[in-house]
Amino acid sequence: MRIAYHCEDVVGRRMAGPGIRAVELSRRLAARHRVTLVAEGAGELEDEPFRTSRDLGAVLRDSDAFIAQGFGFPLPHLLRFGGRLLLDLYDPVQLEQLARMDPHPTAEEIVQVGYVRRRLQYLIRRADHVLCASRPQRAHWLGWMGACGRLSPRALAGDPEASRLLAVVPFGLPEAPPRKGDSPLRRAIEASPEDRIAFWSGGLWDWMDPALAVRAAAIARKRVPRLELALLAGQRPGNAAPPMRAAAQEARAAAGPGVHFVDAWVPYEDRGAWLLDADLAVSAHKPSLEAELAYRTRLLDCLWAGLPAACTAGDVLAMDGEREGWARAAPAGDAEALADAIVALCEPTANEKARSAAARAAGEHTWQRSADTVLALLAEPAPERPRIIDRQTPAIAAVFARKALKKLFR
Repeated sequence: MRIAYHCEDVVGRRMAGPGIRAVELSRRLAARHRVTLVAEGAGELEDEPFRTSRDLGAVLRDSDAFIAQGFGFPLPHLLRFGGRLLLDLYDPVQLEQLARMDPHPTAEEIVQVGYVRRRLQYLIRRADHVLCASRPQRAHWLGWMGACGRLSPRALAGDPEASRLLAVVPFGLPEAPPRKGDSPLRRAIEASPEDRIAFWSGGLWDWMDPALAVRAAAIARKRVPRLELALLAGQRPGNAAPPMRAAAQEARAAAGPGVHFVDAWVPYEDRGAWLLDADLAVSAHKPSLEAELAYRTRLLDCLWAGLPAACTAGDVLAMDGEREGWARAAPAGDAEALADAIVALCEPTANEKARSAAARAAGEHTWQRSADTVLALLAEPAPERPRIIDRQTPAIAAVFARKALKKLFR
């Protein structure tokens, strides 16, 4: 089968979540199919089992299936494509968009919200399969699919649980363990071997709460004097997401002794050495719908590196971590409780126990397991696709036209 895989995000040496997912799944799908990855930076990838291109239209004309993350490509390409569409909605873009907006949005933001909603409605109507990352996400997207008319008696006749229509394909981990480096994290913050390092390993997004981690570390430092908090604060690669500064500014304003902001985006292949250099990970988010549906890939990396995590509760991986023993979760906004989790995981026996739990859980989250789900979908005939043209089509077209005109006259 000829598969076109489109990623709106940049791929290459430095990648964020969407780019990582596209590259890792493309690698494994290419073992059985001819895969072409279309993304910014794809031409820089070397020695990969898949092809690369910048011309999505040309690739689609020679493809049987199209895997897309929903945004970043002109919809006319999809209108002309008659093959199978696998819509990857692992990243709750709409909820991230709402989480970073003020209570009084601008007119442009209101248009953006409407555009995202209408585009998702169209794509869900058109998709042969929708992919998500977790069971909570599946419940969310089932609601969308019901509202979009996809859960009909005919559609469910041969798929009563809608497991082929809406499949859980989690973000994954490499099968190979991380490689140690020359202490890149400790060198970056000039830490000694005796220091205990709590590591914030992901971006400082506005729906996250790095300031809470800073306050919690200050409280924990009274009981663990050699505690150092290191936060990665580099610019996100690519232009797929707008700049986010509010959370980072709040965290920097709250910072005191023992807090270090590392203004770098760690190359994807090097991140294991940074994780192995830490004693525990720290992650905190603000209360929001985004938090309920998020699949925190920074927590997933803790499993890969056998790294205990002190985090805020609410997302599915935090709940898994508490149940499996590799994470300790605190209520969102509670600096004292997060500090208690940090202190507990600095204790050598508790730290080692959590590391063992992380190592046990890591094998359940490999990229190959996720790719196998996609391969199984592709091995079966595509489900019957419902009609897309209906009474809502003119309204959807109007939103797309407004968006196009706005770009034209900007």
